[in-house]
Amino acid sequence: MNRENPILSFARDFSGDDAAIMAQVEAWIANPPEDQETVGFYGGDDYEPTTRSFLATVVLLRNQDKISSAEDKYLIEIFGRWRDDGVIDPTALRPAVKAVFGPFITQDEVPDLSDEDTTSAYRRTVWSLYAQATEELEQHIGSRGRVLLSIDATDGDTMFFALVKREIAQRWRDKALSEQDGYRAGVRSPMWDRFWDYMGYALGPYWATEDHEGYPPGTRMRSETIPFAE
Repeated sequence: MNRENPILSFARDFSGDDAAIMAQVEAWIANPPEDQETVGFYGGDDYEPTTRSFLATVVLLRNQDKISSAEDKYLIEIFGRWRDDGVIDPTALRPAVKAVFGPFITQDEVPDLSDEDTTSAYRRTVWSLYAQATEELEQHIGSRGRVLLSIDATDGDTMFFALVKREIAQRWRDKALSEQDGYRAGVRSPMWDRFWDYMGYALGPYWATEDHEGYPPGTRMRSETIPFAE
């Protein structure tokens, strides 16, 4: 019995079996794209064939609004999108997620933290509650019928997110679909460690200070190795 190519299976589940997307991905699997514009990542035209096919698929899914993305410096905008799409209900947030992420969920810009005492208090809150807030956010999204996953394409400046049904999340969570120079790309549990780094880039001194090194206690970390999807 011939198994379906995992990238094609991935495209099927994450596109909702969109016929046009499936046709394009099937063509890329047969003849991996060779131009950087199609692959969608700088230097991608030199990547391994499977990696080129997977990355092109990720970009296609994003361009067709099947998954979403945010660059590091604009990461806070993802909260407004989730709010507007009904993924998050700002009125039903639990205390930790409201304290840490609430300012970005209720407005689309950096909150006014010009007062140093207010800023210091917010930084302390972020450091102490970040891990709990990420758990509460996942639970909140789950209670509204979807599961949040990261699509881990590269270690570049863009994060990709998927919101899927529970059975799709169970099938794909923490499964690799390509490997390039030792970097395993694929579908992961939300990468809250990278999210922390990118929030720091987006917000600078509003987010954390040099007094805090590494990640807040309890932050779930990205594993370098995950098994390949079969």
